[in-house]
Amino acid sequence: MREKFRLFNEMFSTKTKTTILVLALFILLSFVFVYLRYLDTKNFTEESQIFYAERIHSVYTETLKRTEDFYRNRGFANLNSFGVSSALENENVERLRSLSEFRWNVLKNENSYLSSMAFYNSSGKLLTFLGKKVSPKLNIQKATFGFWLDSELCYRVVVPWRDSGYIAFEIDPRFFLAEIVELIGLEGLIVFNEKELISLKESQIETIFKRSLDSKNEIKNEFVHKNIFYKTHRIFQTDAKNEENFKILFFQDISAYKDRLSDALLENVIIVMILAVVVFLALHVGFEVLIRRIEELNRTLEKRVELEIQKRMANEKITKEKEQMLVHQSKLASMGEMIGNIAHQWRQPLTQLGTILIGIELLYERNRLTVKDLREKICQAEGQISFMSNTIDDFRNFFASDKSRTTFSINKSIESAIFLMDSVFKNNNIKCYFKCQDNLLANGYANEVSQVLLNLMANAKDVLLERKIKNPYIDVRAYREDEYIKIDIQDNGGGVGITPIEKIFEPYVSTKHASAGTGIGLYMSKIIIEKNSFGNLSVKNTPQGAMFSITLPAS
Repeated sequence: MREKFRLFNEMFSTKTKTTILVLALFILLSFVFVYLRYLDTKNFTEESQIFYAERIHSVYTETLKRTEDFYRNRGFANLNSFGVSSALENENVERLRSLSEFRWNVLKNENSYLSSMAFYNSSGKLLTFLGKKVSPKLNIQKATFGFWLDSELCYRVVVPWRDSGYIAFEIDPRFFLAEIVELIGLEGLIVFNEKELISLKESQIETIFKRSLDSKNEIKNEFVHKNIFYKTHRIFQTDAKNEENFKILFFQDISAYKDRLSDALLENVIIVMILAVVVFLALHVGFEVLIRRIEELNRTLEKRVELEIQKRMANEKITKEKEQMLVHQSKLASMGEMIGNIAHQWRQPLTQLGTILIGIELLYERNRLTVKDLREKICQAEGQISFMSNTIDDFRNFFASDKSRTTFSINKSIESAIFLMDSVFKNNNIKCYFKCQDNLLANGYANEVSQVLLNLMANAKDVLLERKIKNPYIDVRAYREDEYIKIDIQDNGGGVGITPIEKIFEPYVSTKHASAGTGIGLYMSKIIIEKNSFGNLSVKNTPQGAMFSITLPAS
């Protein structure tokens, strides 16, 4: 096998082998294209035939309903006319005929396929009829409309009149074939008892029907008659007694569809052949130029690749430096925010310390300072100093770098962030609501998540103050959703005015005044949540304001 492959390589040049390969691929793809075009045309043809069949069924069903309603109304109109109902009640045959003869003539002129109009008494016995002879007994326990197969097939509409009797109309089934011809232009015939045929007198459909039968006398779905392709459409019908079944057949001329398939196939083959010649000539003429260009590209490719690698490495280095600078700026901004928070947190304990010292001084000046009082005041001062020391520890821990991913409590992280912002909220009359499910544990970097929470709360506070919102509040909710922990931070500050709203997470994009923000806090928050914690940070506007949602993998 290897020897044959070697001989093939020696026998043909690279140009020849490439030309053969390209032409082979082109021919293969062309035949796939031709096949797909053929399938597309075939599917369109089949869908058209399905639509045509549905249209036939729809017209036929509508004709049945319209015929029933029409003769039911005509029956009531006749029974309500002068003297007819009393003649029916009294079984006055002569009067029934004389009073109904005019209406019969009108109905017959309206529909030449109307066979008869008959009157029966309450027990179903024939009283009189107009038109074709009818059955002497009416089976009133069966349906009052539908096809009936007695000596021959007919469509009957029976209209009951109180308890006095019935008026029955019989219509030749050819009426429905004529309606299909008029509305759709498609000839048909009715087959019952497997051999009896009913068709329009002027129709040649029976000849076509005989051609549709195969050797087993079964009807073909498609067949050819006098070089015309026909498609058979069937409507299966049961008589009113549910005892006899018969078929209504329609033969659709589908020669145009067949021609379309053949033309599409031939057209595509011709196009493929022409394109194959064009491609071959183009390959033959332009291959030398192409080979020269490829050789030139090969000579310079290595150098270009090396330059591109150096360029990308330089860009990556610059990007990394920028990212580190952003991280540093974000930390500085957060630390500045924290220093302000420390000032707020220390203001009250410092005031308390001042009060304690003033109290000691007053007691001393009045000579009422006892050892017990001094110890109590010292104990109170130590409590305030301990609170201030713990606050410093909390802030230091807040910015400590996490060494590795751990399982941490979402509840504690949120409570810690709220604690650090508590004095700021109180000083600015901002209410903070917090609702959290118990024991929510997530996997990630606890301090980084806490920094994000603090940043989102600080941003919400800034918006509420900047827009001077009445009754400002921040609502924090945490809950589990499937395999994730969700934290929603909602404010009533009116929402984010940037469009699209996702742009708020881009670096140096901010809704604050230039002097009030750097525009990198939300950018760094999104990086922390999505890249470091494998979660998601999103934002949307609500009727009250903006809602930032953090999604973290649950532990």
